[in-house]
Amino acid sequence: MKLTTRCSSCKKDVRIKSSASTRPELQMEKGNEFTVNCQNCGKLEKKHVNDIRAEINNQIIFIGIGIGILSAVILWSMFGAVGTISVTIPIIFWYQQMDAIKGFNSYKIRRK
Repeated sequence: MKLTTRCSSCKKDVRIKSSASTRPELQMEKGNEFTVNCQNCGKLEKKHVNDIRAEINNQIIFIGIGIGILSAVILWSMFGAVGTISVTIPIIFWYQQMDAIKGFNSYKIRRK
């Protein structure tokens, strides 16, 4: 999951560097409002925690696909057709990402 917000000047997405998996964790880490620097136009602006949204991180999905293919090949050589069950590994990675994104985006902090 990656955290982004939109620059009000150039309308490009700005990535937020944080390891927070929920909005309250982001609030504890950065505060209610924090300054964001747009990499495209260079504008500094204050963003509220509720202005941040979570998006899917495709790198995690590609890692899951790689692990799924690798384990399918290894298990196919050992157990035959039973090894194709490892195709579910990328689906599990994708489901976990979507669940984390839904949890982050659905919870809002009360503005003061």
